[in-house]
Amino acid sequence: MKSLLFISLIVCLSAFSIYGQENYPYWGPYHKTPVSEIKPAQWFDEDTIVSGWDWSLPGFVEPSAVSKLCIARNSGLGTNKITCLPELNFPANQVISHWVRWRDLEPEEGKINFQALIRNIELASEKGYGSIVRIHFSAIDFAPDWIKKYNIPIRKEHKENPKKTNYEVSHPEFHSRYLKFITALGESGIPHMEEVRGLFLGYASPSNGDEGIGPYRENNAVANDTVKHVIERINAWSEACKGVEHKVFMGGLSNYGFSKGFGIRRGFVEMYLYHIPDEHIGQKLDNNNYLYVDESCPVIAKNVFQGEENEEYEEKWSEGQSSSRFGALESFPYRYFTANLRLLQMRCNYLLNNEFALLPEMLSWVSLEMGRTIEDTPDAWCTLRESYLKNDGGVPVKNFERWLYQRDAPGYETTPALKIEQAIQMWMVQRDKYYDFVARKGKKIGFNIDDRMFKSGEQKMAIKVSFYDGVAGTLKLVYKNDRGIQQETVKALGEDKIRTATFFVNAYSSDTDFDHDFDFILESEEEVPVSFVRVIKTDNKYEVNIETANQ
Repeated sequence: MKSLLFISLIVCLSAFSIYGQENYPYWGPYHKTPVSEIKPAQWFDEDTIVSGWDWSLPGFVEPSAVSKLCIARNSGLGTNKITCLPELNFPANQVISHWVRWRDLEPEEGKINFQALIRNIELASEKGYGSIVRIHFSAIDFAPDWIKKYNIPIRKEHKENPKKTNYEVSHPEFHSRYLKFITALGESGIPHMEEVRGLFLGYASPSNGDEGIGPYRENNAVANDTVKHVIERINAWSEACKGVEHKVFMGGLSNYGFSKGFGIRRGFVEMYLYHIPDEHIGQKLDNNNYLYVDESCPVIAKNVFQGEENEEYEEKWSEGQSSSRFGALESFPYRYFTANLRLLQMRCNYLLNNEFALLPEMLSWVSLEMGRTIEDTPDAWCTLRESYLKNDGGVPVKNFERWLYQRDAPGYETTPALKIEQAIQMWMVQRDKYYDFVARKGKKIGFNIDDRMFKSGEQKMAIKVSFYDGVAGTLKLVYKNDRGIQQETVKALGEDKIRTATFFVNAYSSDTDFDHDFDFILESEEEVPVSFVRVIKTDNKYEVNIETANQ
């Protein structure tokens, strides 16, 4: 047995202080790092302890082929934004989203011209960026002026004082011309361009962006699938994108759209507890209120386009500003941290981010995590946390997990720890429980690695444990290999901070004699709180358990 107290390398993970925020002390001060200045966290091939969180991965890890990191939007058909796209210094499949209005492409009825859009797609490619095509149709300032002669009525919105005034898109005069345009889009070749990584299929909304997929609200997929003009819109897109249907992503839920191979983009992961549960995207709670992913859900099983937006972190969104809706600025790094973990827990492969990051090394890690399946993931992880949804007095939601599972069992009971106040009163949270616990504690905490991640037997891996240092004591990693039960220890020093210990081990996976078939255990007589655990493949020639991966 060896102790990390004596052999650790103490490393600072960022250029600015990690601590010092009164209510959110473990995520650093509010600081915007331009994407051009982001670099990956440094990987060390030895046992280490670092102050704060550790987002490192081995250097051989590259982004998933299906991942897409959007760090810029170009509104209109100008080129200034595109010509100024930065070179990234971290691994990413970077894309730019082209926000274009119908009126820009068909200023005269029947005279549709895609050449400027194609030019911009090609220009972005020259800068090393793929393209997302998002054409907006419904609002009166999106549609061309010539549409006015057809006297199309204005759509009634479900919100008062909407930001956008939309035409009633179901009206035959609007609908028929919309379908003609989508046919022309297919004939232009844009959907089949290699540079194009996604195309947005929306509807209409009181907010900017043609949100939704049909006249019914987002959570009513079945109802939208009964609407004739919605089905015809989906069919038009399917025909225009024949052979590349996987590039199409919808602004709302439609089972019919999913059946065509389309994906989906949600857009409010800043509210990191929404869509729990949601069977359409595989989000479920088990009998003990652990959040888990149903990988048989078509969106997950087919790994189609599935996106989130984690972007509203400018000062204007903080309290006291005209666009305020997220509370104190000091809370933003915590919300950014939690939302990033949630979008990965949801198995997203597309992210719309700002042109800056609040936790730069984390964004680099997110770029490498998106789009993964059990066959190609470089790591598995578990965020030990708990929040309370608005139901039955506050239904607990336990953990965000990706192929690493913590479960209570007799002798391995845990309780939530490290209470963090939510910055605002989120609508899905139980009243008077506007807080999160960001760690769990117990004398023994048991973990299981997904059986499909490694072949059974001894495997090389790195186990990273982020723990709260404020409870002085010993945290012990217990695992098994061909020499029997092994232990590694780290000392918590009693300082009010998060530290991350890394243990390089040869350990058995899916072949242990531990209670309840746990793969490894964290023990602490003092109940040192544990916040985040990762199991990382350290060999780029690792073998997946194909037999179970394909089940």
